Amino acid sequence: MPAPTRGPALLWIALLLFSPDVILTAIRKSIISLDPPWNRIFRGESVTLICDRKQSSEANSSKWFYNDTLLEVTSSRLDIVNATTQNSGEYRCQYKNFDQSEPVHLEVFSDWLLLQSSAEVVTVGEPVFFRCHGWRNRNVFKVVYYRNGKALKYWYENHNISIARASLTDGGTYHCEGTIWRRRYASDPFNLTVNVPSKLHWIQFFIPLLVMILFIVDTGLFISTQKQFTLFLKNKRTRKGKWCPKPDLKEK
Repeated sequence: MPAPTRGPALLWIALLLFSPDVILTAIRKSIISLDPPWNRIFRGESVTLICDRKQSSEANSSKWFYNDTLLEVTSSRLDIVNATTQNSGEYRCQYKNFDQSEPVHLEVFSDWLLLQSSAEVVTVGEPVFFRCHGWRNRNVFKVVYYRNGKALKYWYENHNISIARASLTDGGTYHCEGTIWRRRYASDPFNLTVNVPSKLHWIQFFIPLLVMILFIVDTGLFISTQKQFTLFLKNKRTRKGKWCPKPDLKEK
């Protein structure tokens, strides 16, 4: 029996097939986050778009695209200050060697009341929250949140509402109504999309689990092989020790 001279082979194969570089090939998209987390803002407000959640001002780390036009900004932060309606549009980024992000649609409104959401598209089980926002942070009273025209929640004083774990039934058209300076206003409608988890979403959890299982199984095989080899050598030495040549009983 040959001596086991190498480490767990299956582990190395798993690490090769499912190494971070290989895994990220499928999921290596840049991600845009917003601070504050609203893609619907009033004219005159400010928002920062952050590429791949990196709050770095490092030059040449990112590329930014506005309506498919390459911008001059090369850091991971894109600051929109004192927004105007001309800032409305589609934004994408590309962080270092990552793929280009999914688009973020920024909308700049000139109105009295605005429904803001933490996301436009969520996956089943993810959280989402809403804010009924008054222009120039005006106090809003007697706030009612609606989904598909049906009242969801009433607050005399303005408060956010949240969905801890979104389901498919939470998708739909939302808006809010409220009173500012004794006048009643309604926000523009907002469409929330709730998607089922994609295969890619699940594979992010499956691959590490698969690697762990391969590691445990292969380590067990490796240890078992070592024990068998040790037992083989021990038995071989025992048999060799017990064997002696027969004495020559013939008289010379």
